[in-house]
Amino acid sequence: MEILIIHPGGLGDIILSLPAVALIRKQFPSAGLTIAGNIDHLAVVGKGYAERIVALSTLPLHHLYVSGELPEEEVRFWKSYGRVISWTGSGDIEFAGKLKKIHSNVCIASWHPGPEESRHVSQLFVDSIGAEIRSGIRLPPIDIVPDQDARGQGARWLARHGWNGRERLIALHPGAGSKSKRWPVSRYMDLVQRVNSIRNIKLLIIEGPAEGGLAASIAEALPQNKFIIARSLPLDLLAPVIEQCGVFAGNDSGIAHLAAGLKVPSVVLFGPTLPQHWAPRGKHVIVLRDARGCEACASGHGDHSCLNNISVEEVISSMQIPGFEST
Repeated sequence: MEILIIHPGGLGDIILSLPAVALIRKQFPSAGLTIAGNIDHLAVVGKGYAERIVALSTLPLHHLYVSGELPEEEVRFWKSYGRVISWTGSGDIEFAGKLKKIHSNVCIASWHPGPEESRHVSQLFVDSIGAEIRSGIRLPPIDIVPDQDARGQGARWLARHGWNGRERLIALHPGAGSKSKRWPVSRYMDLVQRVNSIRNIKLLIIEGPAEGGLAASIAEALPQNKFIIARSLPLDLLAPVIEQCGVFAGNDSGIAHLAAGLKVPSVVLFGPTLPQHWAPRGKHVIVLRDARGCEACASGHGDHSCLNNISVEEVISSMQIPGFEST
């Protein structure tokens, strides 16, 4: 049997769905599993979870959303899978009606937390496919494991950028998908100055494509030999680079979920979003959030001030950097 999973989410969403994917694999051990989604993300974090990874754009989804009969070749495509699990289209009557009409084994599920929801998103993914798996199964851990080739590429990249392999590498990600989810730049600047005083430390400052100049502004007062900027690295290189780090600290983002999935001890700073829904999973993850006095958190309107409540001292203490106590 072939199983198709359709996943439209971003990096963090995909990572939080991996326990559900692992349970599907456990329930149907002899099935061939295909995941369709963001192929750049899935190619890195989905290894070991599925036999095939394809881009969402390769699926004939368009005609499911509009009125009219499906072309015969598209009907054959959907029927070529023994099971279809779609994490998109649950609120679209046309989509759900068409897919269920042509296929007897279809699960169209929602995983987005509502305002009164108490469950974590990883649990929502599992519960959304409850009919597909046995009940009462404990959520498996999230394991993202770069292969040896990727690890070699990561080590060579770090060596080219000045890491000698003996210094303790500390990863910082000051960016996030939205500015309201970013701890103030001035706090990151203070943080790197404090960490700079520790011997045998090198900082890896991660900068995404939409965060141009952010890493350089944070590191501008540091000696050149104390930091490396990982600027817009492809995910298949960024993952093994982060894996080399002794600790990660950053905002609520897909990169934080990546670091946690790589089993790097992580300190994640939350503001507008709720950790009870979106925190990276793992006992090695510390989440910091303090919404006291934030009117936007209380009312849902206005600008968020909650991240301002998190101090540099709290972050450094949570990072548990050896040697810092003596500085």
